[in-house]
Amino acid sequence: MATPHEIREEQLCMMRLRRLVDITVYWLAHASFSREDALSIIEHARSEILKLCPGKETVFELVLRPRFMRIMNERALAEWGIASAMN
Repeated sequence: MATPHEIREEQLCMMRLRRLVDITVYWLAHASFSREDALSIIEHARSEILKLCPGKETVFELVLRPRFMRIMNERALAEWGIASAMN
């Protein structure tokens, strides 16, 4: 059974993880970047997330990368006007 200290450490780690994901989502959705810069931001987030959660590469690739890519692609479509042409 986990000690109160271990539980608190896990909670802090998850808070840091959520904050990192939230910041990455915000930057991808609102800041002006080239595609290469956005991909670089995703890779930086990946490396920081894996520092917090070693051995969770598969989770990143299955859950977070698709979320980040969707945000990046939706923004690109909106900026290029393709989204409005599709509606």
